Amino acid sequence: MTQRLLLVSILCSVFGAILPTMDAAERAETLRAINLVENPTNHPRRGSKGELGPYQFRSQTWRLHTNRSFNLAVVREHADEIAVKHYEWIKRGLVDAGIDPTPFNIALAWNSGLGAVLRGRVPTVSYNYAERVSNLVEAQHAQRAVAAATEQATVNPPHEARRSEVAAPVVQFRIQPAGPRFAIATAAPLYEPVVLTDKSLPAPLPSAAPRLAIDANAFTFASAATAATPRFALIQ
Repeated sequence: MTQRLLLVSILCSVFGAILPTMDAAERAETLRAINLVENPTNHPRRGSKGELGPYQFRSQTWRLHTNRSFNLAVVREHADEIAVKHYEWIKRGLVDAGIDPTPFNIALAWNSGLGAVLRGRVPTVSYNYAERVSNLVEAQHAQRAVAAATEQATVNPPHEARRSEVAAPVVQFRIQPAGPRFAIATAAPLYEPVVLTDKSLPAPLPSAAPRLAIDANAFTFASAATAATPRFALIQ
């Protein structure tokens, strides 16, 4: 019983640390989507109903969260601050009413007002607005997933080239007139093995030379042949 309680306590601590981060990410994506729908160019002009700024706040919405001048709505720093406060205000209102605070419902209340959503009297144009915001949020989710997968693949590539140390990775043979054939069998290499000939080798190293670290799939062939040329094949 004690172990179960300890496990529950650990899980609560872990999820308690993760959930705020997830909430902040979803809030940022939702507000970014609202900005793109409301005022994608962030122009400072007033809207037809007096809206201002990246989020097209109305004066009554602005005054709901601050006593500062409404003209500051065009300043990004102030607009972002009030946007976060308005988002959290809408979210609390939805949660208190038993409504899931999804990006769609947040956007619905952002456009038509929290009261309209709670009363269930939302115009069609607000539904279309919320759908656009929700689609943009989903697109950001997909981009974030791709970016995370790419970063993970970069940090931990699925298959890393293995390397080994060998003293003198040289196979020597004497060519017969018939011209022997050699096959190098590997387990589906991730890249083409490197095959070097004695023509491309540097000057021989003395026997006391330090061991060299080379790729496990690199082979060096030296031959005393003067006429016939051996042929090699890679078998996967």
